[in-house]
Amino acid sequence: MHQLPSFRNSQHPDHVCFLKKSLYGLKQVPRAWYQRFADYVATIGFSHRISDHSLFIYHHGNDTTYIFLYVDDIIFTASSDALCNSIMSKLSVEFSMKDLGSLSYFLGISVTKHTCGLFLSQKKYAKEIVERVGMSFCKSSPTPVDTKIKLSASSWNPYHGPTEYRSLTDTLQYLTFTRPDITYVVQ
Repeated sequence: MHQLPSFRNSQHPDHVCFLKKSLYGLKQVPRAWYQRFADYVATIGFSHRISDHSLFIYHHGNDTTYIFLYVDDIIFTASSDALCNSIMSKLSVEFSMKDLGSLSYFLGISVTKHTCGLFLSQKKYAKEIVERVGMSFCKSSPTPVDTKIKLSASSWNPYHGPTEYRSLTDTLQYLTFTRPDITYVVQ
């Protein structure tokens, strides 16, 4: 820990404040962690994308390395094993890391490796949502809109579990952000 630039004490430059609250309870921690990570990977040659600040790319000759940072999880891939091991050792020196092996499921996305690349799917995630709300035995429909239903103000029953409803709404919202082709059906 270091003193903040705006609160530096010139007589005691090595002193730091005693915290009465855990660092993880502060809103600035994710920003500070991201900045520390971004600064370090920049020193070893990575650059972040303007369109997605969580994506860092490194080019060395014909080899390329991608790092995706999500909170404190890191997805890492490289075009060669030598480059992968080199970057992994550099990151391990600076950060406490654990290799969890090949990526298979992350943020609701199933990842399957094929000879021509990676196949990403959210079928499992969508199926879990349908099962969670007890709709796994419903019949499929050729059109996403029920054209025969007649709604009225008196036939409506309020939803009894607002917490569950909000959770479902957030889950569906994430699904539609990552799968814009099903947005109309979900809405």
